[in-house]
Order: sequence, then structure tokens, then C-alpha cells
Amino acid sequence: MNKKIYGLFKANKAAFAGFIIFAALTSCSKSNEEITAETQANALNIESIQKGQLNGQAITYIKKDGKNFFQGDIVLTDQQLAGDNSANKGGATLSRWPGGKIYYTVASNMGSINANKITSAVSEYNTKTNVQWIPRTNQTNYVQFIFGSSSGADGWANIGYQGGKQTISLDQYISVGSVIHEMGHAVGLYHEHARKDRDQYVSIQWNNIQDGQAYNFNIYNSGTDIGVFNINSVMMYWPNSYSKNGQPTIKRADNTNFTYNRNGFTTGDINTINAMYP
Repeated sequence: MNKKIYGLFKANKAAFAGFIIFAALTSCSKSNEEITAETQANALNIESIQKGQLNGQAITYIKKDGKNFFQGDIVLTDQQLAGDNSANKGGATLSRWPGGKIYYTVASNMGSINANKITSAVSEYNTKTNVQWIPRTNQTNYVQFIFGSSSGADGWANIGYQGGKQTISLDQYISVGSVIHEMGHAVGLYHEHARKDRDQYVSIQWNNIQDGQAYNFNIYNSGTDIGVFNINSVMMYWPNSYSKNGQPTIKRADNTNFTYNRNGFTTGDINTINAMYP
């Protein structure tokens, strides 16, 4: 044991013991209702790997903060995981938005920088695809953009049309391209690397994936692949997603590296969305 750490521990042993007694007394003074509430709150913050069904396919997902995270940033509802809804899935998802119209609101704490990113992303959809993002007035079925982490650069979203209020979460430093990506999930798009034909085009470097994260690279068989595989799709994973050693987790099928920049739509992305929403 490090001597300095041991010395500090020894010097504070009595104080530590006193703290334990205080904590025990404090805990004993709490009501059963308070203890139960704390236990439930703490349980929500624990990540746990779960098994479930999505469109009849067995999947693995993470339960965190009371939400069901699939492939990292797709949040599934309990209803989606409850049974086989394959009869209702649109092009690549459970359901499409009626008329290709998606009404949305932006949380008041989003901040002007991310609000501007949302405006840019909305413009990309409205000018290049058949899907139209429209500011909400009083519609009951809509997407709310909420603010996520003040230090992160990621996001997450519900997938496809669910009805009622749905959510897209955006961190402070997320790029416009990644905002488009999260909006793509709301439109109904899964990740490109999960297509059924992906092994013809890319090679998953399983040995470079972080321990316990390999399930994020499983093929999703129950979706509908539209068009040809697009390695530059805005819905593609990064080449080093979930890397444990800085090495690529995805390469081209010929085992060469690819450079990927998530700047916005490719022609393939636009064609896919328009095939889903003709």
C-alpha cells in the first residue's frame, strides 16, 4: 500500500469511524418511504445489460436512467420491446410519421448555439428530403429537443413514430451532422453498420471493441434495407466507435481503413428517406 495513502488513512481512522456511526444514525432516522425512494433513484442510475425483442428479433440493450438504449443512442419504448410489431414497421422502423410531417419544440434551456444547430439540421431535411420538420403549435404528436450534457458531444433519440411526445437529446458540443443523425433515428432510420448486408462492405474488428460493447455491432435483421450500403451515410458509426485501444472497430471489407466525416446527408441518405416517405 502506498505509504502516503496509508498514513492519511491511519491519521483519519478515528474520524472515519465517527463518520460511519453518524451515517448509521442518520440512516436509521430515515423513514421507510425515504429509503425506498433513494433506492429507486439510485437504481435508475445503474447501467444494466438487458435482453429483449424488437420486431421479433432478440436484441441486447442497456437500461440506464430508466431508458432503454439500443446501439448506443437509440432509445426504445417499453412498448417497442413488448412484442412483435413487424407488421407496423415502415421502411426501416416500426412506424413512419403521418404525411412525413414531424412537429417539434425546443426546450427553453437548449441555448442559442444548439438551437442554431437544430435550425440548420431542420433546413437540411426540409430542403433535401420529403420529410418536413415543422414548429409545433398544439399538436399532440411531436418531438421535443432537450438539452443533454453540458460537457458532452453526443445525443440520443426515440426511433420512428410513436405517438405523443418523443424526445431527442443533444449535448452541448454535438455537431450539426450528429443532430441530423439523431433526427434520422426519429424519422425511422437505424444505424448503417447494422444492415443485413453490411459484411459485404465492412469488416467489424471485434478484438478492438471495448469489453461488453460488442452487441452494439450486431446486425439488425428485422429492419428493411433500402438502397445500397453507404459507408459515408450520416447514420454510419464512426470507424473507431467503442474502441478500447484507439484502433478501428470498423474497416472496409478489404480490411483497409476508411475516413468518415459526419457532415450531413449523402445522396444515399436522401434517397432512403424519400423511399420511406414518398
